Amino acid sequence: MFTFIYFGFTLFLSLPLLSSAAPLRHRRSKMLNRRTTYTLSDTYEGDSFFDTWDFFTDTDPTEGYVAYQSRENATAMGLAKVENGVAIIAVDSTSTLPSGTNRASVRISTQKTYNGGLFIYDVPFMPVGCGTWPAIWSTSTGTWPNDGEIDMIEGVHESTENQITMHTNAGCTLATGQAITGTVSGTTCESSDSNNNGCATMDTTPSGWGTAFNAAGGGVFAKLWDDTGVKIWHFSRGNIPADITSKNPDPSTWGNPVSFLPSGDSCNVAEHFKDHSLIINITLCGQWVGATFSCGGTCQSAVMDPSNFVDAQWKVNSILVYQPS
Repeated sequence: MFTFIYFGFTLFLSLPLLSSAAPLRHRRSKMLNRRTTYTLSDTYEGDSFFDTWDFFTDTDPTEGYVAYQSRENATAMGLAKVENGVAIIAVDSTSTLPSGTNRASVRISTQKTYNGGLFIYDVPFMPVGCGTWPAIWSTSTGTWPNDGEIDMIEGVHESTENQITMHTNAGCTLATGQAITGTVSGTTCESSDSNNNGCATMDTTPSGWGTAFNAAGGGVFAKLWDDTGVKIWHFSRGNIPADITSKNPDPSTWGNPVSFLPSGDSCNVAEHFKDHSLIINITLCGQWVGATFSCGGTCQSAVMDPSNFVDAQWKVNSILVYQPS
């Protein structure tokens, strides 16, 4: 089922944030700073991390040169494991492959689905390497993109910025003018097989992606999905709010998010985003990377060389899901 579709290789031009009247800014400020208490509902961490995830084994819908593995195979190959309490999701980095052979990788999704909540990901390391295309995202098992898709962390091997993208069916646009720290790159969220750009926001934080992110010890990403819309924050390792560390999160104190898709006349979030599983994966080459590849040679030849994927792995300390009390 074609539920994992991205915007391909279209390059976006950054759009300036539109100004808005004072009453609108005031109203949005209240929305961003609304005080809500949250209760921890689901914990994904430690030795039991993989117990409540499904392992995707179909052909990669984004045409990547990967062979997604079952849990049994991924565990035996060391591609899905827990070391010292840290969950690791990786690409095979030991096998030299003949031309045209797909490389073993992992894509997992939670067995539980969500229609909102506060999702906090503690990620100390993200995949890097020539030809890699990692993502942490969410969508449903329904017909894409009718139930929406939220790409919280996504980029390719040569990215320097995290791209946060929302995909929906018709009737949803990203209303600009709200206070965010990112740069809007596209406002049309409606996506299809022929145009899956989605509405995107770039995180220009220097340590927000790739090798710079890893060198800084990673960080925390938070997604708040509620009746005000979808907001996403990124905190570097040294700037994680104390309320997150103490498991008493209070988004109203975190300042402006990197990205904010407000719910309103431009997009009814409750109608466009439903029944999402959380997803983590690493694909190689594919629609986006294949069109922007510049490591030398071809992307397919890069997949043959295991040395390109020594650091192609996610490390996850925890994923905590909170619901309003």
